[in-house]
Parts: sequence; C-alpha cells; structure tokens
Amino acid sequence: MKLTAGGRRLAAAALVQSLGIGLFMASSMAYFTRQVDLSANQVASGLALAGVVALGISLLGGVLADRYGARRVLAAVYLGRGACCVAYVFVTDFWQFMAVTLCAVACDRAGPPVLQALVAVAVPERQERTRLLAVVNVVRNCGLGVGAMAAGVALASDTQAAYRVTLVAIGLAFLGGAVLVLRVSELAEPTAGAAPEGAAERQVKGRVLPDARYLTLTGLNFLLFFFDTMLLVAMPVWILEHTDAPRATVSVLFALNTVLVVVLQIPVSKLATGQRRTTRMLTWTGAVLAVSSLCFAASGSVAGGPAVAWLAAAVVTLSLAEVIANSAVWDLSIALAPEEQRGRYLSVFNLSVAGQRVLGPVMVTGLLLGSGSLGWVVAAAVLVVAGVAAERVARAAGERMRAGVPVDA
Repeated sequence: MKLTAGGRRLAAAALVQSLGIGLFMASSMAYFTRQVDLSANQVASGLALAGVVALGISLLGGVLADRYGARRVLAAVYLGRGACCVAYVFVTDFWQFMAVTLCAVACDRAGPPVLQALVAVAVPERQERTRLLAVVNVVRNCGLGVGAMAAGVALASDTQAAYRVTLVAIGLAFLGGAVLVLRVSELAEPTAGAAPEGAAERQVKGRVLPDARYLTLTGLNFLLFFFDTMLLVAMPVWILEHTDAPRATVSVLFALNTVLVVVLQIPVSKLATGQRRTTRMLTWTGAVLAVSSLCFAASGSVAGGPAVAWLAAAVVTLSLAEVIANSAVWDLSIALAPEEQRGRYLSVFNLSVAGQRVLGPVMVTGLLLGSGSLGWVVAAAVLVVAGVAAERVARAAGERMRAGVPVDA
C-alpha cells in the first residue's frame, strides 16, 4: 500500500524503536544478572510489579494526548523510554532498577494508545488508518527480530562495556523515533485547556471513564486478546508438559507465528471496511480462537507426528485470529471514541491488552492448563460467546454514534 509522508514517518519510527526494543529484550536479562548482579527472580518480580503499577499510570498518556496533542506526547514517550535505557547504565542495585523499570514500563504501556490517537489525527480516511497500523505492526515485528539478532554481539562479548554500548544504542534508537514522530503533521492541534466546540458540555461533566458500551467492549477485548497469552504462555507449557511433541516444536511454532503475522496482517486489514463488516470480524476472532483451542486440546491426546500437526494447526489458526482481531479493534477503538476524548478512550481500551498480559498468565496456569484438555474446550466456548457479544456491543455503539446520541445519555 502507498503511505502518506506522515504514514512513512510513523512506520520508520516504529521500525527504529522496535530495533531498540529487540536489542533490549534479548540482552537485558544477561546485563542485569551478569553485570548488575541482580538475581533472575529480582528482575522478573521487578518487571511484574512495574507492569501492575504502570497500568494506572499509563492512562495519563491518553489524557495528555487530548490536551496537548498526540504527536508531542508520543515523542515524549519515546524520549522517556530512551532516557530509561541510558539510565540502566548507572543502575547498581535492585531499588534503582525498580525506579527506572517503573518509568520504562509506564512509557511502554502509554505508547500504543497515543500512537493510535496520532494516526487518527494524521490520516483522514478511516480504512487507511487501519492499514497504516497494520504496516506499523508488520514493521515492528521485523524490527524486533532484527534487533534481537543484533543483540548477539553484546551477548557473545559478555562484557560490561558491550552491554552499556548496547543500552546507549537503544536510547539513540528511541531518540530517532521521537524525531520522526515530531515530523508527522496532525490535521488539528489541540489547544491546552480548551475543548472542541460541541464537546463543552461533556467536558464540563468531567467524565473520567468512557461510556458503558465502550467499557463493555474493552472488557470483551480482554478475552479476545487471549491469543497473546495462548501463544506466549499456554503454548510452550502445553507442549512441554502435556504433549509428546519434541521440545524444538516450541521455537518452530513461535517462528511460524511471526511469519504468518508479517505475511497476513496487511492483507487482512483490508477487510476492515465499513462498520458492519468490521464488527463481524470480532465474531470471527472468537470463532477462530475457539478452533485454535480445540486443536490444542486434540494435540494432547495423540503422539508423535499427529501431535505436531495438531499444534501447527493450532498456531496457524491462532495467528489468523491475531491479525483479524488487530484489524478489527484498531478500527473500532478509534471510530467509537469521541474525537475530543479520543486519547483517554484509547488509553482505557488499551487496559484490556495490558491487563491480559498481567492477568493472562495467571488464568492460563491456574485455570486452563490445570484442567487439561477440558480447559481448552471451556476456553473455546467462552471465546465464541465473547466474539458474538463484542460484535453486538460494537454494532450498537456505532449505531448510537451515527444517531448522534450523547455518550452520557
């Protein structure tokens, strides 16, 4: 697809900062444990605690985007993440690690909804917004992979100097992303302290949370985003503990998912045209995730080649559900948010994604995997219901907006 100048800059910014994230993800654990002398448990617990605390802090990103403009806030988020990476060079104990990590994770959680808000004001046509976000997602996945491979230099050297140079390089990558973001043109610049005409009454009421339908859709998206936890947590544990498949199957299936998302995301995003078709994609998400769950269940009752075949089918359908869900919620989360409070709405909606990453592993290990194949069957039923319910809620919210009914009514 042909991108506008602003779209190309956003895609370039996503590539640059994802290279930095890939570098950090692949090298940070080794740096913290081998050079800062933190234990693996300290690093893991610190990241988990920072993730929980940052859920609330990340909402500020949307509020600030509404007030000062998404472009400025997103650039500030990238600069904040870069500064945190450089600050890690000077970390010497657990509490310093916690302080920097909290700031880094808060910036990380605030970024996605602010990026969506910027796309909404930089790209006038609704369908083109979804396609641009699809391009950004593909570019980000590629950047993560390249960055992770580049981190091999620091890992091979395994010296403090190599790790510190890597952290500074990551900081520079985020700086480059911020510069590119600042060159993106917004269609309208918010004025600090002023609300758009026609929104004054709602702003005076001081609504803190989105309307009920948007909140319901957010909760249902928490369930539909289960594909992330299925892939990152449930899939490897299920393969290693509940199937007869070779251990190497885990890494092969991770690679398969990455390739499928890169190949399918942009073509599938073109299906998100019109309110009815886009909302229908939510039902398809639940249905395809249910098929994936049943494939996982089947893989636990056979051995050898058939087990691997069922697992491959599970990951193929899981990847398809991922690109369908992404395309649908990128479009709907923007379209169903009032323009004057778009940043705030998107930040709340993003809690369904961040919350799944915090609570999803607990749900998987405590409920799904503990019940064996029956757990997958129950999950399939829940996902089908969630998809159908999400379509109905999104369609009702869209009809309400077209009718011009105030969100407080």
